[in-house]
Amino acid sequence: MITPTLPMTSKRILLVEDDQQIRQEISQLLQIENFTIIQATDGVEALKNLDHSKPDLIISDIFLQNMDGIQFYKKIREKQSWITIPFIFLADRNALDQIRTVQELGVEDYLIKPIEADDLIRTIQGKLLRAAELEVAHIGQAYLETVTVLANAIEGRDLYTRGHVERVTTYALLLARELRWPPSHLRILELGARLHDIGKISVPDHILNKPGPLNDEEWAIMKKHPSIGARMLRGISHMRPAIPYILYHHERWDGTGYPEGLQEREIPIEARLLAIVDVYDAISSRRPYHSALSHHQVVDILKSESGKRLDPDLLKIFIHILEKFQFQK
Repeated sequence: MITPTLPMTSKRILLVEDDQQIRQEISQLLQIENFTIIQATDGVEALKNLDHSKPDLIISDIFLQNMDGIQFYKKIREKQSWITIPFIFLADRNALDQIRTVQELGVEDYLIKPIEADDLIRTIQGKLLRAAELEVAHIGQAYLETVTVLANAIEGRDLYTRGHVERVTTYALLLARELRWPPSHLRILELGARLHDIGKISVPDHILNKPGPLNDEEWAIMKKHPSIGARMLRGISHMRPAIPYILYHHERWDGTGYPEGLQEREIPIEARLLAIVDVYDAISSRRPYHSALSHHQVVDILKSESGKRLDPDLLKIFIHILEKFQFQK
């Protein structure tokens, strides 16, 4: 008997083994670890169990009566809802051909009998951890796709900025990677960049799409969109880290921006970074009120905003990136 490790509560394991003694020994071992064990003697019985409830992991011997472990595994992978269940095979030392077949099927984890308790627990925990990481990645991707759809729907109201969100996100990631931001910061940046103009949902179409300059009243309404966007996200706990991108991307280095008139390093670096790429896209894209500018014209305008609208240190790095990509192009 081994000393219990950190329990992984509520995890259900389907154990498929026709040797009753081995099945009972493994079950007792795993119950010590706080796993819930569902037992089956062959593949047919195991499939019936799967129809009633989906386990978090399956352990199956290769040699079984009625339906062997390899046939059972193939059945599992035929059904979409079962395809992501982690699977571990148990094999005898003389089952070399079957082990080779298992490897060809893409199953990485198998244990040779007699089973060492530590090896079994370590393998199970490793499989469950990888499964959890994969699930988080899928959820994160689905969430990002939802955010992108929302951002595109909002952007679609503005006739003059189609594609702006996607371009700004791309430029922001380039600059952040040059600064060697870690992956966790890049994920938040991507959300913030895609949603930086979400507050424009409150701006009427006749203001958003006005071809000429805004009057004072219209401009006052437009300037509310960062604060409105930030308020929208405050109620979503996992979106709060992205709020600096939304709330402060119209602040200026010289303190003449909005909504709070912050200056220099009072402005969060997230917003200072986003402001640079936001301005870059605005001046480098063709708009109804100006034609497309050359690369050198764009760089000259950016340099003229150094220390005024834009962070001079971050701007130097961004211009270096532009020069590098322009040279490659």
